[in-house]
Amino acid sequence: MPAKPDAPMSAETFSAAVKQGICGAFVFFGEEDYLKTICREKAFRAVMSEGMDVFNFFPISFSPASGTREAAMEKLFDAVNAVPVMQDKKLVVITDLAPAALPKDLLENLCQALASAARSDDTVLILECRADELVADYKLEASTVYKKLAACAKMVRFDLLTRGKLIAWAKRCFREEAVILSDEAAGLLCDLCAGRMLALSGEIQKLVCYAKYVKGGTPPALDDKDVREIVCASAPDEIPFAMLTAAQSWRLSEMLEAMDTAREQREEPIVVLAKLSRIYLDMLFIKTASENRMPPSEIAKALKMKDFRVGKYLASIAKVPISVIENAVRLSYETDKRLKSLPSDPWVLLDKLIVEIYAPKSLRVP
Repeated sequence: MPAKPDAPMSAETFSAAVKQGICGAFVFFGEEDYLKTICREKAFRAVMSEGMDVFNFFPISFSPASGTREAAMEKLFDAVNAVPVMQDKKLVVITDLAPAALPKDLLENLCQALASAARSDDTVLILECRADELVADYKLEASTVYKKLAACAKMVRFDLLTRGKLIAWAKRCFREEAVILSDEAAGLLCDLCAGRMLALSGEIQKLVCYAKYVKGGTPPALDDKDVREIVCASAPDEIPFAMLTAAQSWRLSEMLEAMDTAREQREEPIVVLAKLSRIYLDMLFIKTASENRMPPSEIAKALKMKDFRVGKYLASIAKVPISVIENAVRLSYETDKRLKSLPSDPWVLLDKLIVEIYAPKSLRVP
């Protein structure tokens, strides 16, 4: 049955609408951020002619690193009012914006821009809210902010996929790479990734590389033992795989690459720093506990962490002096104070932090 007019669209409904040709304003919200990216890319391909994105694609970021919210709002109105060049439509994508945190006047301005795009026959506007920017809990649809947004745009909700759909998606990804994955291994993989497509996509890439270039076979095949050995388990609020792996590598180049990825994905610098701080605090606890001869199983229990994850931490810090880890915690704290008090570029502060921690001299015993 068709959805009620005031009910949010699903990711599947939005994807189907894109194929038929869409126009208007859309607000992406919900827990599955990876699917939002997929749907945004579908909209981009549907709207944009080759080479015309320089004229007709308007990415508007409300991140503090991009300027003030007022300046971003001006850019948004300019984008909505712009005339498409050499094609029928233009695409406007708004990111790094938590609508509920906006002052009343800026929220009203945002709604005006959405309403203007909704009335237009040449504009596709997507307000892409990450899971933490518009929390999809039981109170959301009754909130004033949601009602304001829904009054001037079509709401698109991205829920986490069911386990069955995740398994089917994972197996399809492996089939496309000509790698065989057993049903048991597919289920285990989805469970270790805590039902998150972003984590799952990264682990799939790892497993495909392992199957093709390490394990081999014609065709290469993976079972649940391979998944247990290769996959890094995560929780719904877990540190992104790339950042955790880079931090544990103790290589400057890998950490700077992880920072570049976070920047490209428009993560808030303060959130990135919080994730890094958590990694270093876990390292410090595990290192201290290990030096005091606490068994890995007890460490895992104390941190509510999987045994094999503790093992990975122990391997990564085995040759790292505890003073280096203490220094990383101290530098993270000082960077946090600077981020919250100084008018500096937050990404510059984060890059400086990484260099101070991971430059080769920082690994020497003081």
